[in-house]
Amino acid sequence: MDMIKKAVEAIQEGGSKNLYRKICDYIDYHYKPAKNEWKTIDVVKSDMRQFAYWFGYRFDIYNPRTFTEKVHTYKLLYRDASMSEIVDKYTFKTFISKKLNSDQYVIPAYGVWDSIDAIESTWADLPSEFVLKSTISSDGNNIIFVSNKDKVSFDSIREDLKKCFLPKNTQLNGYSQAYYSLRPRVLAEQYVHELSGNDNLKDYKFYCFNGRVEFVYTTSRVFENKENPSEADYPRTFFDLDWNKIPVSLGNHPTSNYEEKPVHFQEMIEISKILSEGFPFVRIDFYDTIFSPLLGEMTFYPTGGTKPLKPDSFDKKMGDLFIIPPEKLIRI
Repeated sequence: MDMIKKAVEAIQEGGSKNLYRKICDYIDYHYKPAKNEWKTIDVVKSDMRQFAYWFGYRFDIYNPRTFTEKVHTYKLLYRDASMSEIVDKYTFKTFISKKLNSDQYVIPAYGVWDSIDAIESTWADLPSEFVLKSTISSDGNNIIFVSNKDKVSFDSIREDLKKCFLPKNTQLNGYSQAYYSLRPRVLAEQYVHELSGNDNLKDYKFYCFNGRVEFVYTTSRVFENKENPSEADYPRTFFDLDWNKIPVSLGNHPTSNYEEKPVHFQEMIEISKILSEGFPFVRIDFYDTIFSPLLGEMTFYPTGGTKPLKPDSFDKKMGDLFIIPPEKLIRI
């Protein structure tokens, strides 16, 4: 009866797709060990069933056409060992420092831990303000902002920290291969304020194809929905590299009427060219500060391929730029 009640509540909250998502979360949480040992062909078949559910059609995993389709091929069959280092938000910092031969664009870290007890034992050593985040979550999930440690009891964030270590947060449910070898940890890093001085922090996300930067979109109000930031109805506004707004959207997210060009926009583009070299596709995320841009993360599988670029013609155009070397795909 309890499961039926939860199913009804899920449908009331967000319809059948919300129920489907919760079922996937439940399976991933309770059956992670078995799922992690699936054969590649079974992983592909499962993801393709999900794709057909979301989009209403199937495609050949070895002959994708659109950007959205290619994200699925990329996350299921493409192999590059360096991708695991990059998607871990702690080891990512080392990768960036080496690649750019500088720490200038890296958000300073205060520590990384693999248990709540370890965090608690060093709590007193952390500065007054900082950010705690899962090293392997995405889309704004599992992030805790501490603006004044003296006003925060450790017990008050204990439940949120537990979520950072849940098995489902290894991205197994999204079949994202770069995450499969990683373990969830919690990272503490510097609290980054927006250029204007308030806390409505904006992301600048650059879509890059093997050293070519194609466009950027901004996000704001990401953390208004604390329970599930990735599902919040926050704006995503798209621009070309001359900062002209372009008529593109992602999933059902709205766009805003006006976004101010970041001060270090051109610098972000040049950094993105360097970091994206050698990868068929990667999204590179920045914050802008008074002194320089700071790198947030590099993402190979935006939204896990569940939210298409719109219109369809743009999804196809970006798919043409997303060239995945067939020799780097595993065969099933």
